[in-house]
Formats: sequence, C-alpha cells, structure tokens
Amino acid sequence: MKTEDLRLFLVVAEHGNLHKAAGTLGLTQSSLSKVLARLEGEAGLQLFERMPRGVMLTPVGHKLLAHARRIVLANDDMENEINDERQARVGQVRVATLPHVVPSLFSPLLEQFLASRPLARFSITTHLSPQLMAALQGGEVDLVCAAMPDGETDGVEYLPLGALTLQVVARAGHPRRARFRSLADLVDEHWVAPATSLYVRSGFEGRFTSRGLPPPRVTVESTSSSVSFADLLRNTDLLGIMPQRLLGQAVAQGLEAVEGDGMCWQYELAVFWRSSAYLSPLCRDFRDALVRWCGEAGI
Repeated sequence: MKTEDLRLFLVVAEHGNLHKAAGTLGLTQSSLSKVLARLEGEAGLQLFERMPRGVMLTPVGHKLLAHARRIVLANDDMENEINDERQARVGQVRVATLPHVVPSLFSPLLEQFLASRPLARFSITTHLSPQLMAALQGGEVDLVCAAMPDGETDGVEYLPLGALTLQVVARAGHPRRARFRSLADLVDEHWVAPATSLYVRSGFEGRFTSRGLPPPRVTVESTSSSVSFADLLRNTDLLGIMPQRLLGQAVAQGLEAVEGDGMCWQYELAVFWRSSAYLSPLCRDFRDALVRWCGEAGI
C-alpha cells in the first residue's frame, strides 16, 4: 500500500464523509473513491461501510487505521531526517509546554539559542497537562515540557530539568500582607489561580487541604501563564502564584513574595520526546540546550 493512499485513508476515517474529506484534501470525490477502492482491492476486504450520510470503518478498517497512523508517522520522520541532513540547523522545532514556564524558561532560553541559530524557527504551544502527552504521542509536537511522571510512559523518553519553585505573591503595599505568616492566614483571601485542569492547580489546592484548611477562594482562574495577570495582581488585593525566579524581574514589578510556612513549593519538570521519533539535529540541540539551561540557571 502506498503511503500517500494511507494518508488519504486517514483523512476519510477522520471525517467519516467522502465529500468533506475530498474538500479538505482538495480532491474530487470520484478520485478519492478510486483511492479507497484501490486500498480495499489490495486488502482484499472492505474497509468502509457506506452509510446514508457518510462512511464508517469496518473492523478491518479499524485495524488498518492503527497501522496507517504508525506508517505515516514513520514516513514523516524519515522524510524529516533526510531533509534535515540536507539543511543542518535550518528547520522548525515544535514544542508544547505548561503555560506558566513560558516567560520564566522558554523566553530567555530562546533569546540565547536563536543568537547562534538565526535560521531556526520555533512553534511554542501551551496545553493543559492531560493534552501535552497526547500531542506528543500523536506526532503534533517534537518535544514536551511537563511535570515529571510518577512512572514510565509507553513510547516516551525524558530527561529531568529540575525543580520549579512556585511562590505566593501579593502586591507591594497589600494591606494585610504583614499578617500573613502561614497558609492558615490566607483562607479568607481571594486568588488568581491556574485552572482546575492544570497540574499546578491540584498541587496548589493540596497545600491547603493537606493542612486541614478549606481550598483557596479563586476569583479568577485561567489556563494562561500567571504572568498574564501581573497587572491585575499589582492593582488589586488578590493573591497569586508565580515562578519564584520571576520576582525582581520587570515582568513582576510591584509584586512581592509572601513569606511564611507553606508559601512556596516545588515540583519536578522534564523534557519528553517520542522514543521512536526522529529528532532533527536542531531539535536535539534545543533539547540539550534546555537541559543545560535548567541545570545552570534553574527553572
């Protein structure tokens, strides 16, 4: 079976409709039907069941779907390898990461990295924790920066990056800041916090509940970086959390650490990639630069 035929097969399977798939691919429905007929002839079995409003995979079609995805990904990796051998450090690195490490980690690292590789291009996307590994395993990204797993993840390798320290912060001149000695003093405060779907939110709330305290009162929650709400924190009495190393930098101007028991904590991060994937020289260089940066400068 031709790889290109399998690519078309995957699009039809995704849409479940020949007309929609043909429109996505820029083909006529007739030419797409010929491809499917060719695949079914090579398989010797029916791959799709024709329905009044589209097509549905047969049991054999579902089996081919799993193989086709692996073949197409492997073919893409092969083509990327050949292409990158021609182009050395020219290319694109696709990274998915937790949103709150972009300003404290990726922004300064990219400034340094691009100085010596001006032709490199980067796609940096942020995802909720459950979506990061799915994006990696689906071949949508080359590298993922996420929390260290509790156990092994099938088909994925990783290198540890170290501990990210998160800090409770408040605006300078917060009227109650002098009374904040422990988390128990914060139970009546209102917060800007990560969304409940983010890993860091569960760790944040766990700081309270493990001490027998009620969960924090969240007024604003978001999947974006806490830095996005620095102005809100500077101009209100809301409390927030952000990477400790940002304090003292321009982005956190007007914000100060709230000192006391339980006011800062750490969790381990790692960089992940697919075990079977080909990583371009540029991608490997960036992965290694990320590990070195975290080892030398911290997260």
